[in-house]
Amino acid sequence: MKHKQVPVSTTILFADIRGYTDLSQQIEAEKLNELLHQFYDRCSAAVWEKDGVVNKFIGDAVLAIFNFPLIRKDHVQNAVSAAVQLQKDCKHMKEEIGLSDIQTLGVGIGIHTGESYVGEVGTTYKDFTAIGPVVNLTSRLQGAAGIGEIMVTEEVFSQVKEQFPDAQKKALTLKGINSPVNGYVLAQHQNAVR
Repeated sequence: MKHKQVPVSTTILFADIRGYTDLSQQIEAEKLNELLHQFYDRCSAAVWEKDGVVNKFIGDAVLAIFNFPLIRKDHVQNAVSAAVQLQKDCKHMKEEIGLSDIQTLGVGIGIHTGESYVGEVGTTYKDFTAIGPVVNLTSRLQGAAGIGEIMVTEEVFSQVKEQFPDAQKKALTLKGINSPVNGYVLAQHQNAVR
């Protein structure tokens, strides 16, 4: 059988709108749709600017891949830079679309790096994506990130720690991940990664 995926060293970024489910019960569909459009556009711009590819829009979440198909030595730095830019770009999003009275709305981001399998999956319905433990861990990490946070793994942090000396280390127990994971919340005020 011909393999449809290839192993690639990737950095995976998941970003998700926090407070979306509650918000969907409080505002009209038109405003909700506008919020998603703004979020998707800002994610796409931040990721593309740093040579990443938005692979999926999944409800109120985005999956981005760095180092495929554009191979870059600094793909970890690029993913973190995209995340920092995305947090900046989304900081005032609710006010911009007239939702300033909504209490909880923001973005949580998770980033991990390692070998993923990139390619086509499925037989009847085919999809092109990244799969594997790196993707799964990144998704769970993003779930642990709070509003306005960028949560990264030890593997990512080791490559950007000079730019984020105030990062907070957290021991995380993540659903479906057998071992505890050291996560690092990158400080919001740091803008040194470009």
